[in-house]
Formats: sequence, structure tokens, C-alpha cells
Amino acid sequence: MHNQAVRESYIASCVKAIEECEIDDQLVIRPHALMGIGDDVEAPSKGAVVGEGTMGFVGKMSLQNQRDAANAFLFATLAANKQYPAEEQGKEWYLRFREVMTQAGWTPVRKYYSNLDVEGTSVRMDKLVLEILGSVVAGAALPGPASALMLKVAGDAISALQKRDTAALTAYERNLLQHGVGGISAGACVEVDGESIMALGTVRFQRRNTSTKVLFVDVDVRNVNLYRGETVFVKNTLKADSVREAINNKLIAHSEKIVDIEI
Repeated sequence: MHNQAVRESYIASCVKAIEECEIDDQLVIRPHALMGIGDDVEAPSKGAVVGEGTMGFVGKMSLQNQRDAANAFLFATLAANKQYPAEEQGKEWYLRFREVMTQAGWTPVRKYYSNLDVEGTSVRMDKLVLEILGSVVAGAALPGPASALMLKVAGDAISALQKRDTAALTAYERNLLQHGVGGISAGACVEVDGESIMALGTVRFQRRNTSTKVLFVDVDVRNVNLYRGETVFVKNTLKADSVREAINNKLIAHSEKIVDIEI
């Protein structure tokens, strides 16, 4: 009885935290299908562009788990952007993002954030973030072909953005560069033995040049400070179920900022 009371109190505190959380009104790109009701998952793998990141879903991951993953990621990104928008707040941004993800029902079981040094004077950000995700997935030590499939769908999701019309890519990059500090994330989700897992690689950068393009081009990094984040989240179904309505209500205002994208 005592444990149940403690659990209920904790869940209630998470719901309250979500309801009180402020999110910034930024441009958001994500797939319309993730917010739909009653849609069937037909393809074995799906991808999405969600705010500042791309996400791939491996295999027959349920539509509800896809929605929960995408909405939690979007909500946590907006909350972190709102509270820590400054260039020098990269670490604080990452910690706040993780905190809100936890409140949203995704518990970090592996986490890492540090400065990032790259060789040369330029780098492809889309390739760099996939390399970081590769490190995350390798460290997760998932069984069978899950790791390889996660990397494949993550790569496909990023490639899908390149295939879209120029307006979608321009809007996405404007979102990344809105505050002068950028963040690119590549994520992949899979269900293993009934448990939903999200692997996420992130590049944060402080931009001190006039470049307005980030993806699919060589970015001059001679005057750019780079940071990397690596996180593996496991879904807490009880908590995610409890805060789902509160998160959905918070994201209603962003529904008109959805751009469909397919892989």
C-alpha cells in the first residue's frame, strides 16, 4: 500500500511538472501521421522529422509507441529551448532535455555529454550525428539485428529530408539556427521483448559564422564550438500513459507547423 502511494505521488508530480512546463513557440517539422488517430502501421520501418531531429522506427513498433517517442522528444526539445536558449548553455540544455524526457516517461539508462573535437576545418553535420548515434547504439548492446536496423532507419530518416522539396529543408535549417545555437539529433526506436528503447545522438554547436546551411553541406567549423550528447532511453509505460494527455494538450498549438515527410 505504501509503495503504491509513493508511486501514485511520483506520477502525479510528473503530470504536474509537464503541465507547468513552458515551451517555446518555434518552427517544428514532424510527420502528420504520428498525431493521427486510428492509423495502421503498414511499413516495417518508418521515419520522422521531429523538431530539431530525425527519428527512425524499427520494425513493427506500435503506432502508440511511435507517437509517444516523437511527442516526448518534441516536447522536451521545446522545453529545453525555452529555458536555455543561449549559446553558452549547451550543457544546461542537454540536462533539461533529459529531465523533461524522464518526466514524459522515457528514462535515460545511458547518458553522456562532452566537448567534441573534429579533424579538419569542415564537417558534414548529418554524417557526424549519425556517427555519434552509431556509438550510442553500439554501447546499448541490443540483441540480434536490432542495432544494425536502428542505424539503417536513422540514416534513412535523414536521407528522406534531403529528398524533400527545398522549402522543407529550408524550414528545418531555420529551426536549427533560430537562436544562433544549433542542435541536430538523430534517433532510432525499437521494441525488444516488449520494451521500447530510444537511442539518441546529438550535436550541439555554438555558431560564430554566417553560415545558414547545416545539413548535407560541408560546414566551416573553424569558429564553431561543438558538443556531443549520447543517450539511451527506455520507456516507462505507466508514466508515459499518465502524462500523454498533458503532453498532447501542450503540443496542440504546434499542430499547424507540421510538414509531412516520408522515407
